[in-house]
Amino acid sequence: MRKKTESRFSLSVRIMFALWIFLILVNILSRFLTSAVDFYIAWIFPAISDFWGSVSGLFSFSVGEFMIVAGVTLVILGIVSFILFMIFAKRTRRKIAIFYGHFYGWILTWLFFVLTFRFFILYQGTQMSQRLENLTFKNTDVLDIYEMLVKETNQAAKKVSRDETGHFILSYDENYMLEAKNCMRRLSQEFPQYKGVYPNAKPISHSYFFTQQGLLGIYFPFSMEANYNPAVYEINLPDTICHEFTHLKGNIFEDEAGYLAFRACLTSDNPDFVYSGYINMMSWLNLDFGEDAAAWERYTEITGQISPEVLTDMHSFVPEDYYQMHRHEEVIPTAIVSEVADNVIDAHLKVNGIPEGTASYHGMTALVLCYYIYGW
Repeated sequence: MRKKTESRFSLSVRIMFALWIFLILVNILSRFLTSAVDFYIAWIFPAISDFWGSVSGLFSFSVGEFMIVAGVTLVILGIVSFILFMIFAKRTRRKIAIFYGHFYGWILTWLFFVLTFRFFILYQGTQMSQRLENLTFKNTDVLDIYEMLVKETNQAAKKVSRDETGHFILSYDENYMLEAKNCMRRLSQEFPQYKGVYPNAKPISHSYFFTQQGLLGIYFPFSMEANYNPAVYEINLPDTICHEFTHLKGNIFEDEAGYLAFRACLTSDNPDFVYSGYINMMSWLNLDFGEDAAAWERYTEITGQISPEVLTDMHSFVPEDYYQMHRHEEVIPTAIVSEVADNVIDAHLKVNGIPEGTASYHGMTALVLCYYIYGW
C-alpha cells in the first residue's frame, strides 16, 4: 500500500513538473510570438472570460476577493497545522510532509497556470501605443485640443447633479451598471474585441486596504471579475467600471484601458458617464512642451479656464474624513501600503516587458491626442 501511495505521489510530481516546464516555456515564447498572443487575446481570451465571468457573475459578492481571503487563510492554517503535525505526529511525519507538499504544490501550479493565461502573456500582445512611434504632435495642435477638452469638460460639468458639498453624485434615474455594459457594446462597434458577456462589476468589501493603495478598481484574473472601490467619490464609478470591463476582454495595459474607458463613456447619452469620462481623461492628461515658453504660457492660460466644479471633481478620490473614520481598520500605515504597492506594480510591469513601469500610464495622453488629431 505504501509503494502504491508513493507511486501516485511520484506520478503527481512528474505531472506537476511537466506543467511548470510547459508554463515557463509559454511565458518565454509569448515574448517572441506576438502574432500568436494577439490571436489569443482577440479570439480565445474573450471566450474564456465570457464563460468564467458568467459563472462568477452568479454570485452577488466578489468571488475574487473571497478567493484572496480564503487563500491567505489557507496559507496561515497550513503553516500552523503543519508545524503542529511535525511536533505531535512523529510516526506519520513523512506522509504528512508529502501530502502538504503535493497539496500546496498543486495550488501553486494552478496559480501559475491562471496567471500565465489570464494575466502574464496578455502583456506580450501588440500595444496600441506601438502605432504612435512615428507620429508627431505640434504644440499648437496639442494646445488646441487641450483647450477644446477643457471647454467640453466644463460644459459636461453643468449637466450633472451635485450634493450639498458641491461634489458630483450619480443620477439613479437609470441603471448605471447596465449603461456601463451598453457603453462597452457601443465601443465594440469600433473595437470588436469588446463584444460579449459583461457580468456586473462588484464592489470590494475590504475597501479600506484598496483605498490605501489608491485603487479605484481591480481586475481579478482568478475569477474573471471587474471590481470597483465603493469608498471613492461617485464621479469615478462610471469610468472605472468601463475601465475594468476592458480588462475582462484581454486589454491589460492601464493607459489603453483608461483611453478606451474614456471613449466608451463618450458613447453614452447619460451625462454622468460623459462627464466621468472627461474627468478621468483630464486627471491623467500629461502634456509636455519642452522648452517652448510660448506653449507653456498658453497652457497655463487654458488651465486657468478650468471651472471650479471640474477642479473639485478632478481631485476627488475619497471624502476628506474617510481615513480618519476608518482608522480602526488600518493594520499597516497608509504611506507604507501606498509606497509598497507602487513599487510592486512598477516592478511587475517592468518584468512583463513594460520598461517604463508605471510611467507608461501616461500613454493615455498620446492616445487621446491621436483620437482627436488623427481620428483613431
